Amino acid sequence: MKGLINLKKTRQQAGFTLLEISIAIIILGYAMLIIAKLFGGVTMSAKANEFGTLASNFARAKMEDLINRDYDSLPEGTWTPDVWAFDVSSALAQKGVLNFTRYIKVSWQKKQAPGSLILTTSESDQGLKKIEIKVIWNERGKQQELIYTSLVTRGA
Repeated sequence: MKGLINLKKTRQQAGFTLLEISIAIIILGYAMLIIAKLFGGVTMSAKANEFGTLASNFARAKMEDLINRDYDSLPEGTWTPDVWAFDVSSALAQKGVLNFTRYIKVSWQKKQAPGSLILTTSESDQGLKKIEIKVIWNERGKQQELIYTSLVTRGA
């Protein structure tokens, strides 16, 4: 009889109760929700970085083109905006088209004082031109912008 009682006790202690399993599932569920939210934020950040990279490439391509031109072929003034439409749906599994608008400004520059590194805009050609390229795009309802600046001098 004593052997039966011991056998019964070991059978009762041999597994998890339904309550213990339910609590474990609830805790794991909450942990999975937190992890899923973290991945959502990482995904949005990666998309924002990709948009910034696209804008940077759009600006750099034009800057390289302008820097490689002859000094006298760079007209002074602001150029017409250039719009590049990027189809987001094919690259980022998101619907829509993202427009990048590129503005280019070339201005004459002069030194503030002899030997000074401070530059100001000039009314006439002093042998130094400043190129500014601004790229603007809308990302999640907010306007983003990127500005590249470079100086070009008249060659010898």
